[in-house]
Amino acid sequence: MTWREQWPGEPKQPGSEAKEDEGPFTVALKPSACKASAEIAALREESGEVITYESEGEAARILIDDVDSPGLQFQRAAPNDPADVDAYLVKLRDPEPSPAERGPPEDGWTFNMRAQQVGALTEALFHAYGWNPPPIVAYASRDLDLDPDAFRVKVNSRPESVGEFEFYGGDGKWIPDFEFVVHRCTTSSPSGYGGPVVQRYVAEVKHGSTSFERNQRTQMVKLAQDGGSDLDVLIVRVNLEGTPKTYDLTIRSVADGIQ
Repeated sequence: MTWREQWPGEPKQPGSEAKEDEGPFTVALKPSACKASAEIAALREESGEVITYESEGEAARILIDDVDSPGLQFQRAAPNDPADVDAYLVKLRDPEPSPAERGPPEDGWTFNMRAQQVGALTEALFHAYGWNPPPIVAYASRDLDLDPDAFRVKVNSRPESVGEFEFYGGDGKWIPDFEFVVHRCTTSSPSGYGGPVVQRYVAEVKHGSTSFERNQRTQMVKLAQDGGSDLDVLIVRVNLEGTPKTYDLTIRSVADGIQ
């Protein structure tokens, strides 16, 4: 059972948004939420206390589902509330048992898997390699019509950010998860490690059907359009159900549409 399912009432299921989920949704980031999450605190510092999203669903994904802080919840504004907001983001009780409520550690403890932990596990599949992560080698071989022995793929786990925060006058910032640089093997560099660059893949790695933030979408599309013929923006979606033995994934180019 997930931490969301432990809250009273019916958990919100994907695709079950009612009409009230349509249209702009304005949220005030309260001190309790900022204290519980450094991400929310940074967001408030960058964008202000009150933020408007395209819908309640988008707000929930960005402020609750994708944030590593169980207990964050929307508190609806009262009808006579003077503040011009739809809801407040607050921190409620921690759904995990307190240390005093747990048994002896030698008997075993269970913890809920949090969104940030799942994301980190997903990215670790690529962080484990300095060169030649198998999924990217296979993708590049097919995409570039090259034998896998004809190139090497360097993993850059700290690619440059794209765009600028709206708070600073930009149209949003995207920080890609990885850049995969394809080097061609040549007679002067038969190993490929110092060979010429033939392609760059800038990638966002997601677990399952995790959604994208609006800013991510904007900057991914822009980079795909303006990056040049030797750059492609990839969306990698990973399924961890088979771990630790196997994992499944899909790789799609943003040029074919964001899904």
